[in-house]
Amino acid sequence: MNQNINDEIDLKELWITLLNYKWFILFITLVSIILGVIYIQYQEPIYSAYSILKVNDNGKKRVKDTLLNPQSTLETVNTQEDISLLKTFYINNQALNLNRAFFKIQYYINGDEVYDYGNEKKIPIEIENIEILDKSILGKKITLTPTNSGDGYRLTIQHSSLDKFLSKKILKLRDRVYIYNSEIITRYFKLKIKKLANFDYKIDFNINGDNRYIYEKIIKQNLSISQVEKEVPIIKISYKDNIRERAIAYIDSLSNSFIKESIVNKTEQSKKVLTFITKELNSMKSKLRKSERALERYRVSHKVIEPSTQASTFIRKLSEMDIELSENRLKESLIKSVKNFLNRSNNLDAVAPALKELNEKPTLDLIKNLQDLELKRDKLLVELTPKHPSVKEVNSQIYMLRRKIKSNIRNIDKQIYKKSSNLRKLISSYDVKLKSLPTKERKLINIKRDYEVSSNMYNFLLKKKTENEIYKVSTLSDYRIIDKAYSSPIPVSPKKSIILVIFILIGFISSIIIAYWHNAITDKIRYREQIENLIKFPIYETISLLNKKNIKYNNIYNYPNSPIAEDYRNLRTNLKLKLDKTKVTKKGQVILISSSLRKENKESVVTNLSTIFQMANYKVVTIELDLREPILYKIFNIRNIDKDISSYLREDSSIEDIIYYTKYNNLQLIPAKMTPSNPSELILSSKLSTLIEELKEYYDYIIINSTPFGDLADTKYLIRYSDIFLAVIRENITKRSSILNNLILEDDNRDIGVIFLQ
Repeated sequence: MNQNINDEIDLKELWITLLNYKWFILFITLVSIILGVIYIQYQEPIYSAYSILKVNDNGKKRVKDTLLNPQSTLETVNTQEDISLLKTFYINNQALNLNRAFFKIQYYINGDEVYDYGNEKKIPIEIENIEILDKSILGKKITLTPTNSGDGYRLTIQHSSLDKFLSKKILKLRDRVYIYNSEIITRYFKLKIKKLANFDYKIDFNINGDNRYIYEKIIKQNLSISQVEKEVPIIKISYKDNIRERAIAYIDSLSNSFIKESIVNKTEQSKKVLTFITKELNSMKSKLRKSERALERYRVSHKVIEPSTQASTFIRKLSEMDIELSENRLKESLIKSVKNFLNRSNNLDAVAPALKELNEKPTLDLIKNLQDLELKRDKLLVELTPKHPSVKEVNSQIYMLRRKIKSNIRNIDKQIYKKSSNLRKLISSYDVKLKSLPTKERKLINIKRDYEVSSNMYNFLLKKKTENEIYKVSTLSDYRIIDKAYSSPIPVSPKKSIILVIFILIGFISSIIIAYWHNAITDKIRYREQIENLIKFPIYETISLLNKKNIKYNNIYNYPNSPIAEDYRNLRTNLKLKLDKTKVTKKGQVILISSSLRKENKESVVTNLSTIFQMANYKVVTIELDLREPILYKIFNIRNIDKDISSYLREDSSIEDIIYYTKYNNLQLIPAKMTPSNPSELILSSKLSTLIEELKEYYDYIIINSTPFGDLADTKYLIRYSDIFLAVIRENITKRSSILNNLILEDDNRDIGVIFLQ
């Protein structure tokens, strides 16, 4: 059998297999559809909420208005960087802190999660003041069962059978009654459960812990951030949840948190500058008041109104240098802030406002170039790997440019320090000259100098503060919400149609595989085409005898118009055409009928074939040569058998003694009544040849019922006397191995054919 199974699938054989297993395939497919429907019914609907953010500069360079933003610089947008930032715990933690979407406690009633939103209250309890004592309780489902009185409740922890199978830690709570609105303490947690309404059913709930746990276990796998189109700076933020309202609330929180964070980052350096200016302004305001009062007191007490020309020159020069020195001290503070920031962070873009305040256009130009290169690298990385020569070259340029910027900042620091040192020396030289003036004028110069420096610096700082405050209130986020958080009322999963198609395909394909596999490994003949693939002999007829109701061995005589009678008429016609073509003499034709096993109903074929020939007025004699289990005499209802075929072959009787008439006019039977002790030897008797030759002279057809060829070699011997040998093959009974191993004939001149019973 195995040698006949091909390694490759024969499409024709597969198609035949499908036709023969069609009811099995249909049944498995229907079962699969039913399972799919059941699966869908138990799947929790999942909704998807999303919002659309637009990056305002469309990925190009953005120049801020220098009137409103004195710290303006050029910036570029890295959409992939924004996407990565949206996925971080930092941003999601801020969204969770808004408490617009509540994840800390999840409530379930009758297995379905229930979520309170707006003014709608579906949950009759509220859990508060939670303190986790053992983190193993996080995510575990806890069942609250109210007592009959309704004043208290019991708590139990649910465990799946999988937890027990995997030997996971089994958590248990003491079986006791807790009171509503009172703090309870267990080995796993502390909390208080408030009762908001009366209820008499169980409520399940999960405790999800802090924001980090919620982010890692819930948010992270359900959050999706993507760029809508490759070249368009539009970001889509999506979140999936089984509660539609919660999904919308979380997307809304995340979008707003991200925009708020972008504004905070954008004004971080400006805020530092504004804080410094405000501090200096307050200090200078106090100093100005003191110098103003000192000047007024000195003028009144000494009756001095205006200084001399030389004193006025000293006052003007010293005031200018003091103002310049004060401005330089402001720059020193700014450059110190820049250096401290660079020690903590590598983000050069953030120091641009301070550099603008320092009027360092060359360094700002370098930062612009750096941003251009970073944008170029991001575009290259869309299609290339980091190891590509083009990407490596851009990275090298970025590295050198960053070093150049940091070097410039160090040089700026040195220049500012050097300028302050020079100004101090120059002021010291003027102080020496002041000593040559009269004492009154010298004191007046110093007092007026302090006053003018304080007044000018105060006005300068006041102007800077105003500029920065205008920028602060005019600062907008680089992102704008195009589509607010929205979720369709139709769940995104389960996709019922797709799931059903998948189950149908699984059922259909698996049933085909099983059918093909079963057909390949089974040793039984299941359909006609298998016979054609096994042997080269013709199939003379396919008879549906075994599928008809109340069919007996010889019933076609009683039911001449039945479908089975038509099958035998076709068989008779096919045999007659074949035998007439090969007929040499006018003598009768010998038809030998056998099968591989006894269960194949060859006797029904012998009986009905004999009957159908006699119905056409042919003289027919049927010989029982299945001497081991003779049965034809019972079928033809022959009684009082004195002599049979065994008697003749033992030379105990003549031909006339062993021929018995049946109820059919043209059909006689040579029976075997009992099993002889030496059946094989009798078959080999020379008298058998004499018998057949004499019968040929009188009968048109001699039909021989032989022993199954799968058991003994008797049939092979009898083939020599036949004009045609018919092998009966029965569906789901005959074995392919038996056909291959036994239906091998030595005499190729004899005609062989098959009758298939299905």
